[in-house]
Amino acid sequence: MPQRIEFTTDDQVKIIGGWATAPTTIGAVILLHMYPATKESWASFQPVLAQRGIASLAIDLRGHGESVSTLEGAVLDYRKFNDDETKSTINDVHGAYAWIKGRGIDADRIAVAGASIGANLALKFLSDEPQVPAAILLSPGLHSHGIEPMDFMDYVSPHQSVWIVASRGDDDESVSDSAEIMEGLFSSDKDFTKLEGAGHGTKMLEADGELMGRMADWLRDKIQGS
Repeated sequence: MPQRIEFTTDDQVKIIGGWATAPTTIGAVILLHMYPATKESWASFQPVLAQRGIASLAIDLRGHGESVSTLEGAVLDYRKFNDDETKSTINDVHGAYAWIKGRGIDADRIAVAGASIGANLALKFLSDEPQVPAAILLSPGLHSHGIEPMDFMDYVSPHQSVWIVASRGDDDESVSDSAEIMEGLFSSDKDFTKLEGAGHGTKMLEADGELMGRMADWLRDKIQGS
């Protein structure tokens, strides 16, 4: 069971997360859910990461789950966000990054994985933080509430690794097409996996019995510099 943790972002939003440690920690991963899910959508993946020595922090993005208020008490609901408010969600990711570094884990040992809009946020975060070695993107889209990869893909450094996972027969077939377009545009080290009928975002973790293990192995290798 992950430890419940809380931190405050630079723009004063209270974020709740689930921190899962590993017996011998080689690094950590920030886990970003899709809409309208919560941090619990990563619950089955966190023990798989721990088995590889990877700690993980799954957070409720602002307006979701338990992350529904500012420090001043304003109520947040992602369904009422405009694009600018949704874009501010990147502060949640940077807050998680700072929290993990505060546990003594070096910046170049922290990776990120996201699903759907969480995938877009993961890519934006990668472009912001050149020390972060890698990101896994489950069902990324070219258009997602103002968080559009075409705006920041060019800022991903060549040494940063990206793995895109998408599924034919996605709940939103346009996402499957978008993932292929993105795969062709990356200049950084990249991998691309196309599944069949596995659904959208973190649904793919349950649909493909081997995917979680493959993702954890890939993250372990990237964190270790392989």
